[in-house]
Amino acid sequence: MRLSDIDLRLLRVFKAVAESGGFVKAQDVLGINQPAISSHIANLEQRLGVRLCDRGRGGFSLTPQGSEVLRETNDLLDYIEDYSNKLNSIGKKAALTARIGVIDCLLTDPNNPIPACIQASKEHFDDMHVRVGVYDYLDCLSELRSKRLDLAVVGKVEDEGFPEDLEAIKVFDETSGLYCSANHPCASLDDGPELRDALRASRISAHSFVQSPVEIQLDLILRDENVEIAQGHVESTVYLALAGTHVGLIPDHFAEIWVRRGQLVQIAPGSFQAVSSFHAVRLKSATPNPALRFLWDQLGKTG
Repeated sequence: MRLSDIDLRLLRVFKAVAESGGFVKAQDVLGINQPAISSHIANLEQRLGVRLCDRGRGGFSLTPQGSEVLRETNDLLDYIEDYSNKLNSIGKKAALTARIGVIDCLLTDPNNPIPACIQASKEHFDDMHVRVGVYDYLDCLSELRSKRLDLAVVGKVEDEGFPEDLEAIKVFDETSGLYCSANHPCASLDDGPELRDALRASRISAHSFVQSPVEIQLDLILRDENVEIAQGHVESTVYLALAGTHVGLIPDHFAEIWVRRGQLVQIAPGSFQAVSSFHAVRLKSATPNPALRFLWDQLGKTG
């Protein structure tokens, strides 16, 4: 296959699972829940056309093909890391540079204080240079650990924690609901047994750092073969919901424009919701410059 950013992300998940010894143990390294990890591995297996690991009552183990993929993955990621470090060393970084990673589709959230915090920091430090990059959750963590980002703003659900090497402060909350196209079977149903049966029969798509409220409230299991459940980006879920092929777990503020147009319908508002707590995170071992410390303090005041 031809490698893409998605493939590299999936390979990093596989590496973490393989080196941790299973999906449960990898949660502490990756900072995402087990169903999302399972979905990522199933997606990678589908893209490669091989089964990478056995998981079940017998415990976790790599298949022969999985062991070979792990060796090649380690070689590839080590090369990429070395290459990135060499590129970073070419230019001299400004003393007051702030390199910030954010999750996609946050700008339309009225609770998002990030632009105001950056503005306040820039007013306090005239020579501050700010760079903002949009990444998926796992890439934010990878870029932090590679020291290509100074801090990131990422989301998590209530019961999830962050990996031990990260320091986190809460910034704001974001509410997501279930949405579908106007012609989807769930669109005209009120909350009740008929709707729940329709949801069980539907394909669900969600961004990877949250757990679907359908899974929580309906006790649905994210099966390995359902590789589309965990999307790297919110926009991927919106595309599928607009197309009518999936029910999507979408942030309310982001879905609003298509709801006004009549293209999306919220399913049983108030019954199916997930609250994502967005946190600023940085490496505990980081030595931030004064501008970064000021920005961190500004973000901490908002939560």
